This record gives sequence, structure tokens and C-alpha cells, in this order.
Amino acid sequence: MILRKSFIASAASVAFMLSLVFAGAASALTATCVGAPTASNITWTASSSGGVSPIAFLWGNGSTSTSQTIAVSFGTYSMTLQATDASSTVATTTCSATVAQAAPTISTFVATPSSITSGQSSVLSWTVSNASTTSINNGVGAVSGTSVTVTPGVTTTYALSAVNPGGTTTANVTVTVNATSTPPSGLAAQIQALLVQIKALQAQILQLIANSVGGGNGGGGTATSTPGFPPGCFAFGRDLRHGDRGDDVRELQSTLASDPSIFTSDLITGFFGPRTQQALMKFQRKSGILSTGFFGPLSRGFFRENCGKEDTDHDGTINSQDTDDDNDGTPDAEDSHPRNPNIATSTNMRSDDRGRNGENGKKGENGNNGRGNSDDD
Repeated sequence: MILRKSFIASAASVAFMLSLVFAGAASALTATCVGAPTASNITWTASSSGGVSPIAFLWGNGSTSTSQTIAVSFGTYSMTLQATDASSTVATTTCSATVAQAAPTISTFVATPSSITSGQSSVLSWTVSNASTTSINNGVGAVSGTSVTVTPGVTTTYALSAVNPGGTTTANVTVTVNATSTPPSGLAAQIQALLVQIKALQAQILQLIANSVGGGNGGGGTATSTPGFPPGCFAFGRDLRHGDRGDDVRELQSTLASDPSIFTSDLITGFFGPRTQQALMKFQRKSGILSTGFFGPLSRGFFRENCGKEDTDHDGTINSQDTDDDNDGTPDAEDSHPRNPNIATSTNMRSDDRGRNGENGKKGENGNNGRGNSDDD
């Protein structure tokens, strides 16, 4: 009986010692997680080493699965993982993954119409998503919204570029320009013929006006009276825009310079540059005309209607009856700038204006000193 109890005690001791040996042989528990990103989600996978089986996992979002997939947008994400073994040993780790931003998407890019006749326009329209900036080449530049109108002179392929930190996406569209249109028929042909006649008559009228005021080189004119213009007013025989030259441009500049807050006399060159355009826009705003910087029918009509009512020197005699509009001591007939009191020079000095404003290095409209060039850069 004593031997049996002793044997049982010895067996228990051996089992206890073996459990200590196996427990000591188990390595430390470690947890590992990996995040695998795609364009729209991340798959998180858990694993472990060491410890006493079985191992249980717990993710930071509460999931207990070995692997899970979560939908995300672009950016960097992190996830914590906790592993617990059978001996209640706990190991924790954190892993991260980055989802790169996808490049922009161009769903559509079309030209309407895609085929035009020279002088006509086409509308480029597009549908773009996830773009920070969009632009079109061939002179269009950066664009916002969903469409822009173009008037190419020749067949042109336009490239739309959509950009964001994830990359650049491009799409192309071609606008075909035909030299001549298909001859119309019936009523359309009659209308077309009438339009041609109207344009021809308009050209003849403009030519007659130019001839009557001494124009003919550069479309300029001289200060004289013509039918439809009050006496003493300059007859502007054409529309004026950026890049034009002539005495009519000089006359426009002289009129603008009568208000120093709009334009200054040292910029009178006979060349329609950026500063003339800016001054004209100020004048149009003050006069209640649509401010475009283009001296067209509205502005010319305003000049024609108000010129004879002006009293530049405020002496009580309107310009059309005043022989010295700006009261600078030089009669209007001899004054190169009859409505600008800051310039009292006779008409025979007009040929020297370019020298004063450009060739002799005085500051011209382009603001360049000493370069002898009154044009804009």
C-alpha cells in the first residue's frame, strides 16, 4: 500500500515537471498584420508566431477574422491587431497601407459640330471627374466648367488634359475646317446672296467714309466734318481693336487723354496697345457702355452723339463752336490734340509724335525706356 501511494506521487511529480518543460519550451507570442491596398479597398491579413495554441485575433474595428477587406478612398490607413493565445498571453501590433489616388477620368470630349466652314465656330464639351485642373492646348489654355467655343482657321486637333496628384489623363478631338461651304439652294440661297450684297455695300460705305476724311493708309482719318457727325468731331470710319494703328487710333487716345485719370498724353502713339485697351474699358464703364476694350458700333455711336455737346475747357462754348476746345492757346485747326490741354502742338508736329513716344526713347505705350519702339511687346 505504501509502495502504491509512492508510485502515484512520483507519477504526478513527473507530469508536473514535464508540463514545466513544455511550458518553458514555448516561444514568445508575436502578432503580425499586413494591409494589401487596391484602387478602392484594403485587405488586412493577420498571422502569429509562438505562443500556445489556439491563437485568437481581434482587430481594431472589432473583427475577429484572420482576414478582412474594407472599402476606402485614397489615403493612408492604419489598423491594430491583438493576438491572444491559450495561456492568455497577449501580443499587439499595428500595420498601415496607402491607397494611391486614381488619375482623373474623362468620360466624354466632343466637338459640336466637328466639321465647320472657315470662319465658323465649334463648341468643345467634356465630362471630367476627380480632376484638380483641366486645360486644352492650341491656344485655349486652362478651362473651367464643361465647354468652350473655338474658331480654328485650319483643321485642328485639341487635347484635353485633366490633372490631379494621382496623374494626368488626356483625350483628343479634331475640328475639321473646310475652305468653302456647300452652296445653299432655294430660299437659303437667296438669303445668302442678300447677305453678300449687304456686306459689299457696307464695305463701300466704309471706303467712302475713309476717302471723305482723308483716310487710306492704315484706316486713319483727320479731324473734319462728315455727314452724320457734328462739326468739329472726328469721324471714326472703322472699328478699332488691340493691334490697330492710324490717326484714328491717335485721335481716340487723345480723347481718352482728356481725362488724366483714364489715359495720359505721353502714351499717345497711334498704336492700340494694352494700355489703350485698358483706358477704353475705363471710359466705357464711365459712359455706361459695355466694357469690352473694343471700339465698335456702341462706342462710335456714343462719340458721334456726344461729341458736339462736349465742352472740354468748360468755358461755356461747346467744342463744335469753340475754336480752341482745350483752351491751350493753340487753335484747334493747328492743334494736333485739340481736346488735350496737356499737349499744345501744331499739326505740323504730328510727324514728330513717334519720335517723342518711341524712336527717341521716350516712354511709349509699352512702357519701354530708350528702346525706340512704341509698340507693345
